[in-house]
Amino acid sequence: CAGGIVRCTLDRPPLNLFEPGLIAALRETFETLARDPSVLAVVLTGAGRAFTAGMDVNVLRDLDVPSAKALIRSLCAAIDAVHRAPFPVIAAVNGACLGAGFELGLACDLRVAAAGAMFGLPEVRVGVPSVIQAALLPPLIGPGRAAELLLLGTSITASQALDWGLVEQVVPAERLD
Repeated sequence: CAGGIVRCTLDRPPLNLFEPGLIAALRETFETLARDPSVLAVVLTGAGRAFTAGMDVNVLRDLDVPSAKALIRSLCAAIDAVHRAPFPVIAAVNGACLGAGFELGLACDLRVAAAGAMFGLPEVRVGVPSVIQAALLPPLIGPGRAAELLLLGTSITASQALDWGLVEQVVPAERLD
């Protein structure tokens, strides 16, 4: 923590995919930070080439209904801990920001993207709906554009995300920090 600013990095190379351990760590980290009055803001980013490309499909393959519900509840709680943080959370999107990672980005107060970042909900193309923070999307970018992402699984570039109001700034990758 430097001057009240905390840098929180998702670090599960190569794409920082969500799995139960990373989900729990994200929730615990933000719940701990929320209790620390010295924290003024958090910059949330991903290590390597992705913010997070979403859920690890290897985790999904072995789920039954009860374990799928438990996984969704834990992911929802982790993303909600980010959304409810009593300080501003800035997503520094350094690459792929997809699926549950996209919803994590939506839960942040501000989003700054590297020029090569991509945003989307590709899981809808295989019948998996976005159920966590998708409701935050229409107020940011409008109902038509939100429907395009939510129903068609379209991915957009950082410059499109800026044009649509999804991110506040796009910078060269080397200036993201």
